[in-house]
Amino acid sequence: MRATLRNWNNIEWIFEKDGALRDIYVQNATISDWEKIIDLLNSEYKISYGNSEENFTNQIDLDYVKKMFADETGELEIKFVRIDLNGILILCHFFLEEQIEFDINPTEIKTELEFNKIMDFMKSISSKLDKQITLCGENQPEFPLIKIDTKNGIEKILAEKEAENLWKKSDQNFSGFTKLKSKIIMKYFPKVFEKKIIESANSEYKSTPKEKNVW
Repeated sequence: MRATLRNWNNIEWIFEKDGALRDIYVQNATISDWEKIIDLLNSEYKISYGNSEENFTNQIDLDYVKKMFADETGELEIKFVRIDLNGILILCHFFLEEQIEFDINPTEIKTELEFNKIMDFMKSISSKLDKQITLCGENQPEFPLIKIDTKNGIEKILAEKEAENLWKKSDQNFSGFTKLKSKIIMKYFPKVFEKKIIESANSEYKSTPKEKNVW
């Protein structure tokens, strides 16, 4: 993949503080993908795995993660992993076998240097899996703000105007309410944002295949 020249002024809008997280997704995931990611995190990153400071370990237990995916009782203790990118924290949750999900607090990304740490992390995941990885608004996997696919040489970051135009273009034939980060929804479509809040509280959490993405 060629090195990309970036203008931070066109990127920082993605990480503006709006009370929501930013999610990183690998869609159409398999248990083999999870095995590769867990191996990568265990061997290459500073991590804390568990559910509290008292029981964190520095290695993810793959067998336990598989049990969480298979558990239908809701009684199994839920664990997550915290990844430390030299001061930037990324959380990885084991919600769905079909979708690998990380989240970050956008307030931690204040400069291009910090942004590059996130990009390098995403590239390492994409390269490990030979799959697309995206950064989106919270719980909005179908509307990528950043898309990386190292296998196919894709590295795309939406400018704010591009995101607004995609929203308007896709709104005519795209069902669902999670189309773009909360700031843009509130700014341009306040009534849709109100509907989003109401519906999201009652919706079942499911994976979103990448074929459902708007671009």
